[in-house]
Amino acid sequence: MSPALAAFLRPSSFALKFATKGVLAMALALYAAFFFDLDRPYWALISAAFLQTRPMSGMVVEKGICQVTGTFVGTCVAVVIMGCFAQVPELALGSVTLWIGLCIYGASLTHNNLSYGCVMAAVACMIIVVLTSSAPDDFFSVALARLSELSLGALCAVVVSALVWPIRVRDHLGQLADTAVNATFRYMALAFSMPPEGGRATGRQQDQHQERMAMLEQMMTGLDALNNLEIDAHSARYEGPQGKGRIRGVHLLTRRSMRLYATLKALHQLRHPEFFVPARSEDGEVSAQTPELNQARRQEAERFSQPTQDLMQRLGAAFQSMADNQGTAQAHRTLKELRGECLRLSRGQRSITALEARLLFSLREVLGHALVILQAREVINHPGRHQLRQPSMSWHRDHGRAAIDALRAMAIFSVTAIFWLATAWDNGAVAMLLGTLFSGIFVSRGDPAPIIPMVLKGLLLAVPSVLLFGNVMLSHAQHFVPFVIIFSIPLFFGLMGSVVPALAGIALPFVVFNILLVMPDNGMTFDVAYTLNRSLAAGIGLIVTIIGFRLIPVPGPGWDKRQLIRATASDIRELAERSTERLDSWFGGRMGDRLLRLARHEQTRSRELEARRSGENASGQPDAAQQQVIGMPLLTLGLTGMDIGRGIGFVRRELGNDVPRPVLHALRELIHALADDYQRCARGESPTRMRAAGDRLCEVIEQHRTMSRHKQALLAGWLTRVQLTLQSDALRQHS
Repeated sequence: MSPALAAFLRPSSFALKFATKGVLAMALALYAAFFFDLDRPYWALISAAFLQTRPMSGMVVEKGICQVTGTFVGTCVAVVIMGCFAQVPELALGSVTLWIGLCIYGASLTHNNLSYGCVMAAVACMIIVVLTSSAPDDFFSVALARLSELSLGALCAVVVSALVWPIRVRDHLGQLADTAVNATFRYMALAFSMPPEGGRATGRQQDQHQERMAMLEQMMTGLDALNNLEIDAHSARYEGPQGKGRIRGVHLLTRRSMRLYATLKALHQLRHPEFFVPARSEDGEVSAQTPELNQARRQEAERFSQPTQDLMQRLGAAFQSMADNQGTAQAHRTLKELRGECLRLSRGQRSITALEARLLFSLREVLGHALVILQAREVINHPGRHQLRQPSMSWHRDHGRAAIDALRAMAIFSVTAIFWLATAWDNGAVAMLLGTLFSGIFVSRGDPAPIIPMVLKGLLLAVPSVLLFGNVMLSHAQHFVPFVIIFSIPLFFGLMGSVVPALAGIALPFVVFNILLVMPDNGMTFDVAYTLNRSLAAGIGLIVTIIGFRLIPVPGPGWDKRQLIRATASDIRELAERSTERLDSWFGGRMGDRLLRLARHEQTRSRELEARRSGENASGQPDAAQQQVIGMPLLTLGLTGMDIGRGIGFVRRELGNDVPRPVLHALRELIHALADDYQRCARGESPTRMRAAGDRLCEVIEQHRTMSRHKQALLAGWLTRVQLTLQSDALRQHS
């Protein structure tokens, strides 16, 4: 049975509860709107429907607050616009256009429900100005009615969410944290359990491919859970005084997981260059640089002693045991024992190389991050048992993309507004509303152009439903109870289908259009021609929106890659000037959101490549599309940037604050060289500056003796590792 049929013929208990709660919230909002004799009760219905898309109590409260606040701000702006241009509709609509652009710009730069609040500010201002442009005397009553209707719908949604089968954000965060930690530990188990490249037997290409795909799946699972944690965590503040503790735990878990992935990527890339660098380029030619790079890496891998390789195998087994729901207390003991083993091994071997010394130091870092990750999960699940101070993440703000989103929204609204003025069509306001609404809602999507046609399908399905239930059957309902029962039937099935991800893009618009086309109120008429008229206006608004997104498309992964790489390189350069006390906190907070964004682009890109080229080729080897999926070029660059920043922080902490001027000058030269070479490898060019700058820094440190011998060996090993990592990333980007 297909997922679409199963969603309605064999719905899950969650789908039934979700649909029931949504219908109850909308019915309560409709009854209250009728009771208070509001002008347009359907706005209370729409308000309750939008808030029930994520029915967790804290999320409904936060979204309701943002909705009411955005509506109030939009109402205030509408007051100013109508006060200035009430007699000149063209200037009033021009001012609304500018306000919509400003709101969509803010929605693109903000996150979570704040973005939704910005959209509601644009919609509220547009509705009030359009509805009162022909009757300015009714302005204040219309503004008050819109604010009252939306606030009433939000209140009803909050009440139903809190009293009927309540779902708590804290339980949702706990499940996501478990998923993120377990996926991370499984990734670590696979990374450490894989034997070095030189020790592989021939004829195991299929097994190697399965191992790679398993690692990629676990990494993407962990990053997806971390991304959802950061998006949903802020709603926990509305579920009691322990909510802030859970938010701090989420920030800590995300930061340390990002650092852990960066360190693991560098270690795994050192031991397994074939995982990141394909043997062939896209045109099928063997890369001239790849054999030399792989030979150099094999020579480096041979320097790892047998005790170190045995230790990594033990780490793989230990992390697999932790991922299989080993107790937290036992996991803490195991990690501490392994950290002690790493320390004893690094001190007990006299002939250890600089690269192996750095490897053992990085292993201790990995185990330390794992301990903190376990603590962060405990804070999320039981915040009252721990006291934690953790600043929030610094969000990456792409002002160029925000300007494009604002320009598109202004263009869509301008076209529909000109159409409305030219035709004097009463239902033209529906086209303006939908264009503004969907221009704002889709700013958080990576590429919404394929989704908007699904909204159009929802409209086409809603039209016959409205004709049957909204015109024929509702005309025979004489009281509120049968009215609500008849009206709720299509809404119930729409909400039930929206639980299935494949149907959500059609089912949710189906619910919204059922409300907009029926428009239940105290003086409603059951006119088929009027329903078709509004359906046509809605279709025009959606078509204009589709054309707007086609003509002014969302910047693709290439744009985001350039912006994120440029911002990361800028932050790396700034590490030379920042104080050492908050160096890791500042850089880690800014890199966390960038890595999550790169992971989202990698997931989208992987799905596109897998759909374009399915499976394996005739030789049993992964084809070019799968090789690109395995290589993770975008996410690899982000993890490399995180690793470089962490290494610079280590060097600056070890040098201290009282640094001789020659050493400080050499360190700044190295930092700028690393930033330049990082940008070069993102363009597919080999690093050229960092090796000479690194050698110069080591010489100056040796002359002034500002580091111990052991720390100098760690620095030399880190420079060697970064050089190989940048070479590998450059080859990956080039191919």
